[in-house]
Amino acid sequence: MRIEYASGRYIARCTFDERAVPKQARFRWDPDQRIWWTDDPRKAVTLAEYFEPSAKAAYEGHAAQIEAAVQASRAVDVDAEIPAPDGLAYLPFQKAGIAYAASRDVTLIGDEMGLGKTIQALGLINADPDIRTVLVICPASLRLNWQREAERWLTRPMSIGVANKAFPETAMVIINYDILRRHRGAVRSRTWDLLVVDECHYLKNPKTIRTIETLGKWNRDPQLALSPIPARRRVYLTGTPIVNRPIELWPILHSTGRPEWHSWKQYVERYCDAEQDKWGWHVTGASNLDELQEILRSTIMVRRLKKDVLTDLPPKRRQVIELPANGAADAVTAEKRAWQARQLIIEALQAAVELAKASEDPADYEAAVQAPREGYMVAFTETAALRHETARAKAP
Repeated sequence: MRIEYASGRYIARCTFDERAVPKQARFRWDPDQRIWWTDDPRKAVTLAEYFEPSAKAAYEGHAAQIEAAVQASRAVDVDAEIPAPDGLAYLPFQKAGIAYAASRDVTLIGDEMGLGKTIQALGLINADPDIRTVLVICPASLRLNWQREAERWLTRPMSIGVANKAFPETAMVIINYDILRRHRGAVRSRTWDLLVVDECHYLKNPKTIRTIETLGKWNRDPQLALSPIPARRRVYLTGTPIVNRPIELWPILHSTGRPEWHSWKQYVERYCDAEQDKWGWHVTGASNLDELQEILRSTIMVRRLKKDVLTDLPPKRRQVIELPANGAADAVTAEKRAWQARQLIIEALQAAVELAKASEDPADYEAAVQAPREGYMVAFTETAALRHETARAKAP
């Protein structure tokens, strides 16, 4: 057997008896030309011992490109000039993330939480003057933050609108997952220069309405399924790209249209430790995660950890988050009233102690001293319960 390289493919020339070798290496069968082939150098290199000179030369070039892409996905600085508003500046690793995204049509920005993924998405708009229309899809609680950050970071005039009952006719539209279905016609009537999908791990279940509206309806048909939302460039944002269950990443990967994520069956067998029995496929496991991460880094994903860029971060940053009208206001008001009532109880009990001091009966004084302790516990218990409810209201 020998492996050649021609027309962008590694081709296995083998006898009928040798057919199991390229098949186990996950080469694909071309029934027309009756050859086993792959365009993935990672699969080809598993049969490097059979390389002809053409395949060896091709792989060396591809390996260098892959390594460069992997390094770029980890970069914490880059020599590039990216427009920023007066008085603001990107952190070095943010510039590296923007440069990575600018070189691709599809990017998954998977930096840890707190490293400024929103700023990097907005920096991409600044870096590419051809981006004139933008659709941002995010959870409802982040719409105001996106609007505020866009007004702060964009370097050229761009009208910004937040979709509610009406769909705004603005250059940038910010819309939450929950109302995508309502505005399906307006969303799909335009070809957006940039589609930003924030917190894209929300799309882990291909059967939910928000996943279908964002990525399209999917089944196990091996045909490539692109996003139903027309966009020239797409950026997905999440702080948890390598999940415990790789199957949850499949809807996003398949929607990119890349050949690496063409087949659901190959994906689950390789990365989800899939097993099939009479009940169907079991795909909740995980396998070959290091390989999956390397492929992600070399194709679409940039990911840096806080420990990698800690020197770039200021000691502490505080941000005011506006709470939407989802019941949090009532919980906060109740907590404030409970605190005021608690203070009145304490003051009254302390006054009782002072009066008891004037009594000649020791039992009166002992009871007066015990009363504030009991009052403190009652007030503390009620306040703790109200704070719990406040936290539940703020959590979304």
